[in-house]
Amino acid sequence: MNRHLSMVWIIIMICLGMSSCTDEARKRLEPTPIAVGSLNQLAIITDQEIWESAIGDSINYYFGSAFPILPTPESLFDLKHFTPDDLEAERTRKELKAYLIVADISDEQSSTTAMVMRDLGSEKTNRARQDTSFHTSMGRDRWAKDQVLVYLFANGKRDLTHQVVSRFPAIAKVIQEQYRRQVDATVYLGGENLPLMNQISEKFGFDLKMPKEYRTVTEDENTLWVMRENELVVSNILIHRLPYKSQDQFKKENIIALQDTLGKNLPVSSTVEGSYLQSNPVDLPVFTQSMRLGGAYAVEARGIWEMEGDYLGGPFLAYLILNESKSELIFIDAFVLAPGERKRNPMLYLEHIISSITFKDIK
Repeated sequence: MNRHLSMVWIIIMICLGMSSCTDEARKRLEPTPIAVGSLNQLAIITDQEIWESAIGDSINYYFGSAFPILPTPESLFDLKHFTPDDLEAERTRKELKAYLIVADISDEQSSTTAMVMRDLGSEKTNRARQDTSFHTSMGRDRWAKDQVLVYLFANGKRDLTHQVVSRFPAIAKVIQEQYRRQVDATVYLGGENLPLMNQISEKFGFDLKMPKEYRTVTEDENTLWVMRENELVVSNILIHRLPYKSQDQFKKENIIALQDTLGKNLPVSSTVEGSYLQSNPVDLPVFTQSMRLGGAYAVEARGIWEMEGDYLGGPFLAYLILNESKSELIFIDAFVLAPGERKRNPMLYLEHIISSITFKDIK
């Protein structure tokens, strides 16, 4: 009898083992989903208590802050908050492109802390508790392909608030880089405009990867204005060259003056006779910063343009670039007309196009 019962138990255990193996094999055979989500969407994973505290306020203040210089404020990132339980309750919540997991690792009752400890492993968890400089870690493709996860943690809520503030620029850069491929795929969905690219290359001495939908509006010896338009958004890129005389040309007031001079010849889309494009540095400031663009020294300017004599307006992104080999300046002014529409994404697309610039004489 005992022998018979032993055989029954062995058969049951074998069946259970086979079932478990089958489940594991099934999981391995299931295709890994590809991460989805709208542009610049960021999922915040943290406890409800933290989200509703000063820490959550700091997350919203920085990561949900306004995209630089738009007529109507739009956030830098579109934030969605989930607790770890929320994440487990709905499978699709694990298939987004970007996550920021925020945990106070001194709170042993926290489900987010448990999640972070499990994902980081014991070695990194111990380091996080002992090393006062270790507050971030990064993971990829945790639940889906083309996915990034940034872990932000600290010992205690006061230090965690400080880390949200101090680590924001670096984390924001990681998230923006995560969406670069999505931006590129959207911008060049219809392919490249090779004739226009050749025209720019021959005329100005640099290469710029132009989407197929852009067409030439006006052109003269030193200027080219191209446009992409649909029923909602008109995206413009103005390219102009001028002699380089002195570093003073890179001052903010001189960049604005150059833009205003060129704008007098740009009747963007107005039916009012005599109207023209001008910057508006009074109601909203123009922000400038120096940078390298295509290997060349440049100054970037962001602000708002308006139609003098009309009520049209929108954001602009301009670059004054030094081409030392020719002792000349290249001015690129990118601006959007989209009445009543969100303008953050069109500006991101224009910025992406301009970032493709490469000068032939600069390696």
